[in-house]
Amino acid sequence: MKHHLAAALAMLTTMVAPATAAPLETGDIVQAAIGDFNKDGAADLALLTRGAEDMDLLFFLQDKKRNYLTPAGVARNKVWGQVGPDSFYGQEPILEAMPNGSIRITTRNDSIGRNRWSQTLTLAYRNTDFIVAGFTYSYYDTLNPDSSGNCDLNVLTGKGVAEQPDGKGGRRSVKIAAKPDFVPFKDWPADGGMTTCGIDN
Repeated sequence: MKHHLAAALAMLTTMVAPATAAPLETGDIVQAAIGDFNKDGAADLALLTRGAEDMDLLFFLQDKKRNYLTPAGVARNKVWGQVGPDSFYGQEPILEAMPNGSIRITTRNDSIGRNRWSQTLTLAYRNTDFIVAGFTYSYYDTLNPDSSGNCDLNVLTGKGVAEQPDGKGGRRSVKIAAKPDFVPFKDWPADGGMTTCGIDN
């Protein structure tokens, strides 16, 4: 897998311009993930980079016959987080390629303020776009342990389950449902999934 990553990064200088409309500085690359996103047997690439505000996620698919990467989309300012030697620990995003070809993006606040949270979006490649297939969110209050909960929602089916505070110091598990949705990651709203899960953002 390491040699795939090295080869992929080496090729970036020849093909990032069409995807980003500007040269990509190597210092802007935060994380990379390699997987077979379109399930054609070739290794594809996702890059998390520093953006103008929040971070950008760039997608590349490999031409299986000719063995080179082609731009497959950009999601601008869609990934919250802080990275670098001067940033707060516990706010770094996590980018993962899963064995089934999906991509997981986890953002979190494990360090600042009383309200701590973690969010994971699962992306899947469908119909030439990367869409949000799953939404998982957990939260807790460091000063009020009874104010905590979590939610797991299948965006494509609209079905999920949530654990919510019951007002008595515990939590109750409830099934949640929404209209099935097919949303490209680039169009996913910052509060996407929150209302369905019953979470105040």
